[in-house]
This record gives sequence, C-alpha cells and structure tokens, in this order.
Amino acid sequence: MAITLYCYHPTYKTISKAVFSKLGNFPAINYLENKNDNNAEIPISRTLEEEFKKIFQKVPDSDNLYFTDSQYKLFSKLSSSVEFSFSGPTSMGKSFIIKSFIKKVIKNSPPENIVIVVPTRALINQFSIDLKNELSELFERYKYKVLVNSNITDIALEENYSYVFVLTPERLISYLSQENTPPIGFLFIDEAHKLGNLNDARSITLYTCIEKTQKKYKGVKLYFSSPNVSNPDIFLKLFNRKSRNSFYYTDESPVSQNLYLVDIVGKSIKQYYNGTEIIIGISPSIISVKNDIDFIKKIGENQNNLIYCNFKSTTVEKANQFVEFKTDFVPNDAVIKAAKNISDYVHPDYYLTNLLIKGAAYHHGKLPQAIRNIVEDLYKKEFIRNVFCTSTLLEGVNMPTQNIFILDNRIFNKEFNSIDFWNLSGRAGRLTKELEGNIYCLQYEQSWENVDIFKKEKIELVPTVYNKVDKNLRKIESIINGNDISGSELEKEILKYIANIIKVDSLETDSNYKSPIINKLIEKNKDKIIQLAKSKSKDYQIPKFILNNNQNIDFETQNNVFNILSSNPRNIQLPSSGIKYETCLSILTRMYSLYKWDKAEKKLRDKNSLRYYATLMNQWINGLTLSHIIKESIDWKANNPNSTIKISYKDYIKFDKTDKKHINIIIEDVIDDIEYVLRFLFEKYFNHYYQVVLKIKGEEKSGENWATLLEYGTQNRVVIALQNLGISRNTAIKIYQNHRESLIMVDSKLQSINKNKLLKEFNTNSLEYDEIKKVL
Repeated sequence: MAITLYCYHPTYKTISKAVFSKLGNFPAINYLENKNDNNAEIPISRTLEEEFKKIFQKVPDSDNLYFTDSQYKLFSKLSSSVEFSFSGPTSMGKSFIIKSFIKKVIKNSPPENIVIVVPTRALINQFSIDLKNELSELFERYKYKVLVNSNITDIALEENYSYVFVLTPERLISYLSQENTPPIGFLFIDEAHKLGNLNDARSITLYTCIEKTQKKYKGVKLYFSSPNVSNPDIFLKLFNRKSRNSFYYTDESPVSQNLYLVDIVGKSIKQYYNGTEIIIGISPSIISVKNDIDFIKKIGENQNNLIYCNFKSTTVEKANQFVEFKTDFVPNDAVIKAAKNISDYVHPDYYLTNLLIKGAAYHHGKLPQAIRNIVEDLYKKEFIRNVFCTSTLLEGVNMPTQNIFILDNRIFNKEFNSIDFWNLSGRAGRLTKELEGNIYCLQYEQSWENVDIFKKEKIELVPTVYNKVDKNLRKIESIINGNDISGSELEKEILKYIANIIKVDSLETDSNYKSPIINKLIEKNKDKIIQLAKSKSKDYQIPKFILNNNQNIDFETQNNVFNILSSNPRNIQLPSSGIKYETCLSILTRMYSLYKWDKAEKKLRDKNSLRYYATLMNQWINGLTLSHIIKESIDWKANNPNSTIKISYKDYIKFDKTDKKHINIIIEDVIDDIEYVLRFLFEKYFNHYYQVVLKIKGEEKSGENWATLLEYGTQNRVVIALQNLGISRNTAIKIYQNHRESLIMVDSKLQSINKNKLLKEFNTNSLEYDEIKKVL
C-alpha cells in the first residue's frame, strides 16, 4: 500500500514519529512533518532523546542538518582515524559523510592537501561542484581551492593556499609523475569496490594509483568508501594498513526499497523482500501493457524514473521509443532553453534536443561534461522525469530517484553481480522527498535467470589483483616469459597488466619497500615468479620512475622506446606550435610503430585509421568547437559518395545526410573517439613519450607534452588553467576568446577570475552563463 493512503492516520503519525526519532532518521521526520503535518505527541523521554541527538549529531558548519544514528557513528569513527574503510547502502549518503569529514579536515593546522579519487570524469564534475557549493565559505576562510586535473603548471599556485583535488585514477598517476607538485596529506577513494571489478582493467589502474601515492607520500592518510561490501577492511589489508577497528559496515538504509520482477509477456509480478520471493501472480496493473516502454509510462506516470539500459545505443533507442507517441508533457522555459543550448553545442538534429522537448533524456559516461550537467540538473529539479541511462550511475553519479526500471540483467557483456546490482538499485528512494523507492526488473527482451542477486546477502569482495594472482599464476608466469596465453581479450589485458606490474615492482625487492603484489607473492611462497621477473628486467635502460608511472604500458615496449629515442635524440621532441594535420599524421604514424599499436591496441590496429584520427586530433587540439568538428565530419561523409557508417557490430550502410539516425550515429562516433581514443588511449602514450623525451633532452629542450593538449583540447595555457578550475572546454575557449579582461593573470598564469564581471558579459540564457554561475 502506498504511504500516501495511510500517512494521515493518527496512529501512523504517532508510531512513525516515534520510530524515526529512535533511529535518529531526521530527514524522514522532516519529510513526514512536511507531508502530513505530523504534530503527533510522543513520550517525553523519546522527545528528549531526539533533542539530545540533535545536539550531538548536528552536521558541522551546517544550519539545520543532522546525521542519522548510523551516519553519526561512522563520522565519529572516521574523524578519529588516520586510515579507515567503510561501506553501506547507496542511499546511506556516503558522499555526504566524506564532505562532512572534509569540512573537519580543512580546519587542521597545519593544512594539508586532499585528493578524492573518483571512477570517471563524469563524477569529477559533480563532486567538485558539490564541494564548491556546500563548502565555499569554509574554503575561503581556510584558504583552500578545488582543482579537477593533474596539470597544475598553468595555475599561479599561491603559497598560503592548500588544495582539494578531485581526480580519476589516471589523473592521479599523472600527478604523481610530475615534480614539485604539492604533497598529498589525505587520500579518499570513492567507489572503492572498483578495486574488485574483474571485468575492467581500470581496477588495476586504481590499485596502482593508490600504491604509488602511499609509496611517494609515506605519511598519507588513506580512506575508502564503497557500497554494499561486507568486508571493507579488505582494502586496508590490500595496502598493508591496519585494519583492526579501522573499518565500518552497515546494511541499514534510511529509505525502504521495494523490489519487483515483472514478466511483461507472462503478465505476472514477483516481489522480493528480505530475500523472500513473494509471487503476486497475474497482475491487473499489467494486463493491458504491451511492452517495457508501455509499462514504464503506466507505472511511472508523474514520477521520477531512471531507466537502466546496458548499452549506450540502447539508451538512445529506448528514449526515442518512449517519445514516439504523443504525450501531454509541456516543456517549461528551462527545458526549452536547455534544448536550444544543446542544439547549439552539438548539432540541431541531435536526438537529445528533441527528447527534452518531449519530457525524456538519456545519460551516459561519454556525453560531454556540459551536456551531462544539463540533464542531471533538469532531472533533479523534476523538469524532466524520465532519463534512460547506462552504468554511469554505478560509478557514483548522484541522481536519486523514485523509481528505477532495469531493462537488462547485464552490465556490458556480463550478468550483474550483487555489488553492481544493489549499487544501481540503491538509487531508488530520495531521502528528503519520500520514504521509499521502487525497483522494477523487467522481463521482456531479457530474462532474469539469476535471481539470487535479489536476496541482498552480505557480499565479500576480493580485490582484482588478489583474485587474478591467486587463480592465474601459470598464465602470469608465461606472460613474464614472453609467451602468449589463451583467454578473452579482456582477460589477457588484465593479466598482462598485472605481469607488467610484477616486473616493474620486482626491481625494488632489494629495498625496504615492497609493493602489495610482491608481498602477496611472497606470502604464497612464489619467490620463483619474482626472481623470474627480475631476470627478465635486469638489462633495462629506461629510468625506473618512468616504468613506475606507466605500468599499463608493456615493460619491453617502454624500454625499446627509450632505447630507440636515446640512440637518435635529434628532433624527437614534439612541436609546441604550428600543429597541422600533416604533423599529427606523421607523429601518429611514428607512435604506431614505436608502441606496436597493431598488437597492443585493438582500436588502433588498422593503420589506415590514423588518417581519420589525425584529422580529429588536429581539430581538437586547435580548439575547434565540438559542433564544428561534428559538422565537418558530417560534411566530409556527405561529400564522399562511397562513405559508409557502422550501424551494428559488423554491418555498414551508405551514409545518407538526410537521415537523422545516420547523423546521430556520426555524432556519437565523434564524441566516442574524442573521449576514448584521443583523451584516453592517445593521452596515455603521449604522456609516456614525453616523459622519455624529458629524461633524454631535459626540460628546456623537451618540447610539448601532447597528452596535455589531448586532455584539454587546446594549446592555450589559459584555457587549460580555466578547465583545471572545473570549467568545460567549450566555455573556457569562449571566455578566453571574448572576455579575457575578466581574468586576473600573474606572470602569464591565471590567478583568479572576476566572476561578477564575467557573468554580466554572457547571455543569461546561455549554457556558458549557467556553467560559470555554478562552477566558479
């Protein structure tokens, strides 16, 4: 029965107030007081207990915010520890606790720099904006600034300021590779369960960035936050930290969640409650439902709905299906403005523009930052109420919702595991807006065979490096010997990554420091593998610090690149200006040979593709807007009569510039190639290349690090500095080109910005105005 049917009953008012008071669930108390004017009287002892809790559990530096009992218990433990790991349901508010702890940390004397590691670029923006909005006054008082990238050379660092960095694992590794960067005092790992993701090589990158940080900064204070992991102490053990009394786990959620398995074809519903399956049977509510979209419209009417789809293409397809038939949605001014801004930013025929006008949207990790911001903002304000999304939400993007509809039982090509399923499902139920949320798993195009994940049993996580070392020692040994192994592409990639780390780490086994992986091998009496790795690495020439900072590139490849460049160092540095297509193609062709991309990178195996990537790269680093790049790509396709587009895994068809579907395929391909090929793959290799050149030729003669140009999409140092503050590339370029007088410079470096002056110079309806107002 829905809460609205009985929440006005006097008995319910009294009991609910007493229960939530006992639990210290103050958001629920406030919700009920606002919803049903709950002025019920409860025993004086309970009232006094509530008032005492409000005194002790008040959130520091807040006007009217209070921790729940479980939040307060966690915050107290966290505050008294120099290393800690905690886990709880997604709805518990772990990010809220981290931010509350940061409030406490920035008051420390002497001040220390803080790093928060988040899984994706998508989360960098959200976390940094939240910090600025909620802690701006404290940051100003205690002289802290928030930075979102590892390249800080283009900002005028001030001696009396400290910094909060919000970084991905890759950006933290880049930070560690630089000299003269501010030391790190506190390291927070958000979404730490990613250390146990067996289906993503980035779990090894996350391990590496933590290991390298505590190696470089011996006294760094280390904290882990994860959802639904019953053994959070495993993260401390992994990095040889004290785990006794330094961890906390709870499965207590401040909101109730109703989980349903809906068979649309069979017209039946099952509910799962505390691990028990309740067969509801044939349900009148879905007798007339034709498909999954029909069900979402009927059940989710006038409510906030997140609809999970496995693949990006499916989110776009399902969102378009959702708006196929006429709806009574009337967009408000904010939605109309957002649609216009997205049209200008990307392309007039971009699907998202039309979807917003009809009350829906899609959201995935490779959407440009500014577009993600718009979608998230409209959804949180309930201006649009239906968002089709991929697993980006599993990465920690904060979009709580009333209903979650799960259309697929997979994440990528693997079935959901319990951690990922409940991390996604935990978004159902908005603590300050209702007391419950609904999760609908739909059987329509997919069938849910593994219903065990619905039971929400305690989940013990095993870190990927432990799991792979334990189960694949022979394969790892074979890789170290230079042999190929059997298995999937992903399995090979992860095992080669681990074997590479072992080879690099084996070089330091004679010192006092031993990495967690080496310690694990010693613990398993596998010294033979360590000695084998040392013997294979003994004749290396490349400096150890370069190997340490690039463990995701093959050891032998790194050494060969160093030897080749050292043997003929003339003109190996990359140009700092005058970059054209021919320059890009020439350099990419050389990199293809140096780094053996035909074997190392599936996406780059076709050498002919370098011409396309050189074009894209030239446009990107010369500051062309995304809309301009997309337009040129469409025009090129249209002007070449034999050009085709890929519509499925293997199928290609002739491009038709009048077909909106074809236009959107190109748009998504261009965005994908910028985000993955340019800003991930190329950036990784160019970063390594620059470190090698820097070692060979010295700083003054080492030229430009093109990894920086690829990351920021510009050669302009001021535009780079603006992006470090959280401004998107698009807005940063427009500020520099047209409103430079609002920037305060010191020795050609950006020191500060006249925000009020800048806002006056942008149209209040523009995307840039909204971003400047929110981010700066």
